[in-house]
Amino acid sequence: MNNFRIYGNDSSKELITNMISKGREPHSLIIHGEKGLGKKKLASWVAAALLCEEGGGVPCGKCKSCRMISEGAHPDVMSPKYGAKGNYMVDDIRPIVSDAVIAPTESRMKVYIIPDLDRSVVTSVQIQNILLKLIEEPPEHTAVILTASGRETFLPTILSRVISIGAVPVTDAESAEYLEIYEGADPVSTAEAVSAGRGNIGRCIEYLNGGLFKNGVAAARSLARAFISRNEYQMLLALEQAEGSRPLLRECLCLFSEIVRDSLRIKLEGESAVTAGCDEDSAKHLSASMTSERALSLYDTLCSYITGIDSNSNTALTINSLCAQLC
Repeated sequence: MNNFRIYGNDSSKELITNMISKGREPHSLIIHGEKGLGKKKLASWVAAALLCEEGGGVPCGKCKSCRMISEGAHPDVMSPKYGAKGNYMVDDIRPIVSDAVIAPTESRMKVYIIPDLDRSVVTSVQIQNILLKLIEEPPEHTAVILTASGRETFLPTILSRVISIGAVPVTDAESAEYLEIYEGADPVSTAEAVSAGRGNIGRCIEYLNGGLFKNGVAAARSLARAFISRNEYQMLLALEQAEGSRPLLRECLCLFSEIVRDSLRIKLEGESAVTAGCDEDSAKHLSASMTSERALSLYDTLCSYITGIDSNSNTALTINSLCAQLC
């Protein structure tokens, strides 16, 4: 298995390869994109490209450095551990700044990968301010790679000093190939997962594994189709699948909002629109049956209910209120 096979993201890989091959290694980089698009895998690829002993800007996957990175055992590729509450604390980050001045142990550079910075909502600003000095004046032998779901996570002072690349969805064919090769999924399961994940390989894998995402897809599809047919009873049944489960209700509404967002794309861009939600057929029906203004209003309504769920609103009350508003 080639642990450095990256599906899609060709322009980002080409940019990094060209920089390294010309001796202009990136010392500060952010990778942004929604969960499941492979930001951490891309960060690992960049680290391997920087440290690969062949020096061509692409991981060979065979040299000692590439093998150690693949096994998570390279002494010069480091990531902080999440704190007890599942996010970074300031004291988790300070040692990175102190360690950066020390020469590499094994390779020509040290790479610090700090993934999922947006998990640390409370401490994100403090953490970025601690890293700012390192990003502004990095030692020649260091590189810092930060990841988050969106660029809005980062301070302007950080964004102005880093190279920013976005992880993007892959094609359905690439998703299917990955699931068949790496996950060993059968053709029927692969087709179902690809249809649900829509270019997001992480989501495809979640669907194969069952659980929250798969149940959320089922509920969102049921809700979308009930909404299209204006069937209040079926809408209530779709939402009641999540009663008592705040995570499932949130997942359902997030996925339904993506279907609504796709309907707007189709209305604005026509049949050539690239959709990313879990139910393209419903998005097309919604696009044909609603004005742009109505779709925007529905999207805003769903976002407000998602915010309410995040604020610990009662799930039963949320379901009844939302169902009444949808009707």
